[in-house]
Amino acid sequence: MRPGLRRYRDLFRTPGFVRIAVPSLVGRLPIGMLTLLFVLVVAAGTGSYGAAGLATAANSALTALVGPFLGRLADRGRAAAVLAWCGPAQAALLVVLVVALRGGAPAWVAIVLAGLAGAVNPPIDPVTRAVLPRIAPEPEQVRTAYALDAIAVELTYVIGPAVVGLITAFADAYAATLVAAAVTAAGSIGLATARPVRQGWPAPAPGRRRTSPVRSAGMLVVLTVAGLGSVAYGMLEVAIPAHAAVEGHADEAGLLIAVWSIGSIVGGLWYVSRTFRTPPWRQYGILMLLNVVGFGVLLLQQNLWSLAVLLVFAGLFVAPTTTLEFTLVAQLAPEEARAEAFTWVNTSVYLGFAGGSALAGTALSPVLGTPHGLTVAGACAVGVVAVGALLAWAGRGALRPRVADDFADQARRPG
Repeated sequence: MRPGLRRYRDLFRTPGFVRIAVPSLVGRLPIGMLTLLFVLVVAAGTGSYGAAGLATAANSALTALVGPFLGRLADRGRAAAVLAWCGPAQAALLVVLVVALRGGAPAWVAIVLAGLAGAVNPPIDPVTRAVLPRIAPEPEQVRTAYALDAIAVELTYVIGPAVVGLITAFADAYAATLVAAAVTAAGSIGLATARPVRQGWPAPAPGRRRTSPVRSAGMLVVLTVAGLGSVAYGMLEVAIPAHAAVEGHADEAGLLIAVWSIGSIVGGLWYVSRTFRTPPWRQYGILMLLNVVGFGVLLLQQNLWSLAVLLVFAGLFVAPTTTLEFTLVAQLAPEEARAEAFTWVNTSVYLGFAGGSALAGTALSPVLGTPHGLTVAGACAVGVVAVGALLAWAGRGALRPRVADDFADQARRPG
């Protein structure tokens, strides 16, 4: 058996892993559905892609602002309660959004409801990533677990849009939103009832004050780079559906987003099957430079078919980069604040995505309805990712694990 396959097999045999992985995947399926659904239902209900972009931005922004507070609660032993309350609350708000749009509510109502749904977004990602190293503590297991988690996120962008496309083919986007609401509630409650989540988190050592994970210079580098990358994704995930509509194939927008994620899954599977001598804190800058290339090739698209092929290539570098981010955060953050650390990553990602979506819904809105709209949005995305790549490369020294630094300090002390 190949080493990569053996790593996957061993991880799935680890007690408790499947019990965490399954509800985590189910609960995150709406991540891949809601961005597209907000664009579809808000644009259908209000007649404005600008309003759709702002609703998406409001949802991401409120998730970003409230997320660290929910992560802090999880780190204080309340992870199960947070998940059990937030999942059903978000589901209820999505139902209200559908009712409001069907009733002809104005755009601002949709934007407010989308924002409130983001405020109670269940912290499934951070809780899962905080628990994984406790289930599979060996370094190679942690890397494999985070790679699978990154792939799971990408699967949501394959399965989610596919589910949206299937439901809208037989019903409409409103029905797909109701399905997303039900899945959110089921996944968050399922994860909340898992034993590793119910057992809570370790308390800080006696005499040690709890420190914020964002006080680490390395964490600030990861947060900034991840946020810049998300600005690019936010712009393109509004621009791609708009471009598909201009080409007369609005119903294929979900498939285009899905093939992007397929490329990421392939890249993630390849990445975890390899053993690299280069440490993660050096790999990060290299992968970000490859992401610049990935976004850049999208400018070569000539039609939807060529765009789909280029999106597969662009996706190859996404999951490996995400895996590295998870690994670096786990190394840089103290264990008793790990959930909060991952919520700060989500905050950076959602704020970046909100900024990108807002730019697409405002500054880029006049060109999104034209044949050149995707090219303009793509050029902006390349520039933003290039800045992130330069920062990741320049700040790679700050990404060294805290443990390595502690050992170095001890070695320098006399006696």
